[in-house]
Amino acid sequence: MTSLLTKLERAEESTRQQCAELSRQLEELRERLAVAQRRLERLSIAREELTALETADEPADAKPGKATEGDQDAVRSAPETPGHAEIPPERPALRGLRKDAVVLLASSDEPLRARDVVRALGQQDVRGQVEGMRARLKRLVVDGWLVEREQGLFSIASGVNGFAGGGSAATS
Repeated sequence: MTSLLTKLERAEESTRQQCAELSRQLEELRERLAVAQRRLERLSIAREELTALETADEPADAKPGKATEGDQDAVRSAPETPGHAEIPPERPALRGLRKDAVVLLASSDEPLRARDVVRALGQQDVRGQVEGMRARLKRLVVDGWLVEREQGLFSIASGVNGFAGGGSAATS
């Protein structure tokens, strides 16, 4: 009878190891799926943006990259706050990781570094992800969504979505 119990214990241990290995593989597949989904989202956004640029009606005398007279007036009338980036009159729409980063920084009580944002958004803390996020955050500064308080420390721009620079609700 003990030999049957011994065989049962071995089978149980073998199955337990198999379950642990399958769980590890499942987690790896989930991570790969998340990476693929983020890439698909970025590619989709890029396609949409290129399609929009291709179909945009530009005046015949306008040169790409040059602001027209009306555009210059809009930039001149944009509010300027000391210590903050100039906020363009119309900010580009937020999607995907850009939107997630702005929401995260809007709800944060203190400025965050790119690595902190990557970790908080559940991405892998690897150099490529961190550098990609840093570039994304710097672009959000240029677009007027964020400010870089000191080198590498990002926070929400004053007045964005009802949030002030420190992450609390704006009073204006």
